[in-house]
Amino acid sequence: MKTSFKAAVSGLVIALAATGALGADLPGVKAPPPPPPPPPFSWQGGYIGGFAGALLGDGFFSLGTYTPLRGSAFVGGFTLGYNYQWTDKVVLGAEADIGYRGFITPARVGDTLPSQTNQGVLGTFRGRLGYSFTPRWLVFASAGLAYGTNFTSSSFTALIPQTYGVLNNGPTVRPGWAAGAGFEYAWSDRISIKGEYLYNWLANTGVSYTTDRGVYLANVGSAGHVVRGGVNFHFSSPAPAPALGAPLPPPPPAAPPIVKK
Repeated sequence: MKTSFKAAVSGLVIALAATGALGADLPGVKAPPPPPPPPPFSWQGGYIGGFAGALLGDGFFSLGTYTPLRGSAFVGGFTLGYNYQWTDKVVLGAEADIGYRGFITPARVGDTLPSQTNQGVLGTFRGRLGYSFTPRWLVFASAGLAYGTNFTSSSFTALIPQTYGVLNNGPTVRPGWAAGAGFEYAWSDRISIKGEYLYNWLANTGVSYTTDRGVYLANVGSAGHVVRGGVNFHFSSPAPAPALGAPLPPPPPAAPPIVKK
């Protein structure tokens, strides 16, 4: 009984294998086409991200003598942008960011020493032109508008004549421009990391200080070199789907049966 059961199972397996081989040899029967490859990576789409870095001041405080504002400050904030994949190599984009700018310590030059500057905001609206030298590496240049809190010191001290002044009018947000360059690497289809340099310049500001000798007027220049790194999350990468190729030709007609006489 047991031997008969094994023999029956073995016969069924052999019959099924023979049936599959026979079906594969039948005219007009073809294997299904392989699945299409995944779409190529594309930079196109919107993104949001964050950044952090440092600003090296390139401003000045001018009240009788010219004092550079060359100290460094922390910068950090958020980015919102959109990329358009114009060709497989050229990527156009627009980007806006807003961030925090920390205190800047001025240099000591001559007889006038302004105090540490205020903290404030620093942001830009820029266009981007990128070149993707590999699918996931992008180098870019950017330029556009900037805005931010001017580099205002809350007080100053002058040795000749001995004077101590206190700021009358508070910091204001000034317009300006920004330009720079950077690189970006797509870690995955959704996450990219970047490094960037920007030069930010804000319009000069006239400020006044009250002292024991009256009101003194000073001129403040607000500019700086920004080096920062960031991470972006990409909402979508709608690359066009690859063509599936021409449809398979219809199977040849089956041969007519042979009638034996």
